Amino acid sequence: MKITIKEVAQMAGVSVTTVSQIINQKGGRFSEATKQRVLKVIEEQEYSPNYFASNIIAKKSKTIGVIVPDFSEQFAAAILKEIKYQLEKQGYYLIICESDHEFDKEQELLNQLANIAVEGILLFTPNDYQDKKLFKNGRFRDIPVIFADRGLNDGFYGTIKIDEYSGVYRAIEWLLAQGHRKIGLIIDNSEHYHLAERFEAYQQALLDCGLLIEEKYIKQMPLTIAGGYQGASELLNETDVSAIFCCDDMVAIGCYQAIYDSGKIMDQEITVVGFDGGEVTQIVRPQIKSVHQPYKKLGKAYAEKIQMAIDQPERRMDDQLFHVSFIT
Repeated sequence: MKITIKEVAQMAGVSVTTVSQIINQKGGRFSEATKQRVLKVIEEQEYSPNYFASNIIAKKSKTIGVIVPDFSEQFAAAILKEIKYQLEKQGYYLIICESDHEFDKEQELLNQLANIAVEGILLFTPNDYQDKKLFKNGRFRDIPVIFADRGLNDGFYGTIKIDEYSGVYRAIEWLLAQGHRKIGLIIDNSEHYHLAERFEAYQQALLDCGLLIEEKYIKQMPLTIAGGYQGASELLNETDVSAIFCCDDMVAIGCYQAIYDSGKIMDQEITVVGFDGGEVTQIVRPQIKSVHQPYKKLGKAYAEKIQMAIDQPERRMDDQLFHVSFIT
């Protein structure tokens, strides 16, 4: 059974305050004999302090809560890798929770993270909180919350936005320059996300080239490998596309599988371009071209933003804009 600090004090014949100060290396005013007596009891009884309880009181847990829609989501996972690296250098640790894209579960997790006294929360969400009164001056129960949501919510601590439009436009321009005129698009089905910029860039690039927007070339699917497989299978069976732009890399992997199963040859009979530029597109041959997100820059920016919000919770912050890149 775990021994308490009160029991340690009783066994050593001192006060709880004395034990606490010796443990925290603040026992300079005590004699060496007193310190050794306390330390001997701690060693013999294998006592370990309940830092969790003390952190709740002090509100300095050195932990940051993170809520993600799905652990397998490449965008969040890649950014979190950099956020974790940056914050651990400052002595912080992440507690990562999965919301399954559900608004109610996000609220439940916000409460749970607040109950364990995290110092800040990063909320990766597909949900709109604009009309909800859950946050006061950017805080949930006095804990700063940073939104990571592609600019969906206007956060008190500023919004990190990504210029997705220009990256997608350049990718479609490149396909057009390669001679493709029948370019399919597999876009989100708006179940969890609405990637309007990517859709608008696809449309505008075609219009600027004098091409019509044909509905038969556009498939709305879940942002999953299965969704990509189904969307690509339908495009291959119903149309004569020579290229497919996938608005997500997981979709592109499913598309790749469908092309392989159809017997067509990648990059000879059909070209695929994805969006995100994560490691997943590098595991197949030939590699899938992709619009690349600036994951390291984004992760560093979120890490700096959450630290600043913790240190200066009353301070509003400016928005930041990052650009994606398409490298042929």
